[in-house]
Amino acid sequence: MKQEFTLVELVKNYGTKAQKASLKRNKGNITGKEFTLLLKSVLTEWESYAVEGRGSKRIITCSGKRSKKADRIDKRTNNGQGQLVGEFELNSLVVRYLIHNDNNVRPMSVTKWITELEIVDVKLMGALYGSKIGHLEELQKQFSSVIKDYDKADDDIEMLEEFIQIYLKHIKSSLVSVFSKLAKAQLIIYQKEVWGCTTFNKHRRLTRREIKSIAEIRRTLLNTHGLKGRDLFKTKKKEVKAFKQEFDKQIAEELNLIYYYDAHFCVLQESDLGVQDYLNRLQEKGELDFTWRLTEEHAFIMTQVYKDMQSNHSLELAKKREKNTSNMSDSDRVKCLKILKQYTPMWELLLTYFKCTSFLNSKPNAEKVAAQNKMGINRVEFEISQESKRTNPISQLQAI
Repeated sequence: MKQEFTLVELVKNYGTKAQKASLKRNKGNITGKEFTLLLKSVLTEWESYAVEGRGSKRIITCSGKRSKKADRIDKRTNNGQGQLVGEFELNSLVVRYLIHNDNNVRPMSVTKWITELEIVDVKLMGALYGSKIGHLEELQKQFSSVIKDYDKADDDIEMLEEFIQIYLKHIKSSLVSVFSKLAKAQLIIYQKEVWGCTTFNKHRRLTRREIKSIAEIRRTLLNTHGLKGRDLFKTKKKEVKAFKQEFDKQIAEELNLIYYYDAHFCVLQESDLGVQDYLNRLQEKGELDFTWRLTEEHAFIMTQVYKDMQSNHSLELAKKREKNTSNMSDSDRVKCLKILKQYTPMWELLLTYFKCTSFLNSKPNAEKVAAQNKMGINRVEFEISQESKRTNPISQLQAI
């Protein structure tokens, strides 16, 4: 759900008495600080927003009406920095991608976005959409050679599926959060739309009527099969399989759709200052930590840093999950691997196998050294002191 507001309408609906008085006093406008506080109130009832225009002529598009009012966001400490793993790196890579593509990027699924940003390897995408048998056979060989007392089983496929789903879920969730933060800091205009793939294999934005129809079909089938929305990730459950089969059939027959998805659209904010001066000014404000001066080589190294940060975080989360052997959603095989303390070492091998770790930090060989020399990695110097108060995030790799 989306709704557009003028500044006056937004203050009327979400503003405090002081903000309403300020609007009247300033002839339809409020100060920048008051506007920032107003947007915090907006986010208690909406998931995200996008701002177009300036001053009293601003148009604010709110997306994702919350079913329940959320607590008011207060990020005065560190301006909200450091809450996402690799936030600085991901901010910078998104901004760089938009600049590199002349600020002309079509709406894409978050899966397509992470592929375009090259923060996941094509090998992992292949396992997500293609056959997993070949991957499983190779992985079982690696498990056998590294993990003591490991006995391979056909249902190891469940561990592979768990890794793919959980790892990608965290990466995608981080990217969507970054889109929202970039929009709040007024670096980008961001919109989330619902798109579908038709039975003619064409992708298009869905109408409100179609979105409403999908919601009605989904709600009816959930009730029919005695399920809640949160149950749908239990893909092995017979009720979930039946739900999916009927759901796919109905949206194909009634709406000519094979599937639907959230598409994320963003562009850099336009300004009379010009893109570079505008980005410089936003950096000086310090409300969001990012850099936009990334060459191809710098972007490559920053991507590797981000992958290492995410994979280390993913491994730490896996260690915590291993301790929880009473999770009702775990399959029998996953639960067994946790009890045998084989879950974490398998997760670590999966991270390496699917190239979720840094290319630069892996064991050197002639091919990698040649590739690094070709890209001039040994000569890279990355100046960031004028752009950010934080420590150079890729200093650890500059000596490689």
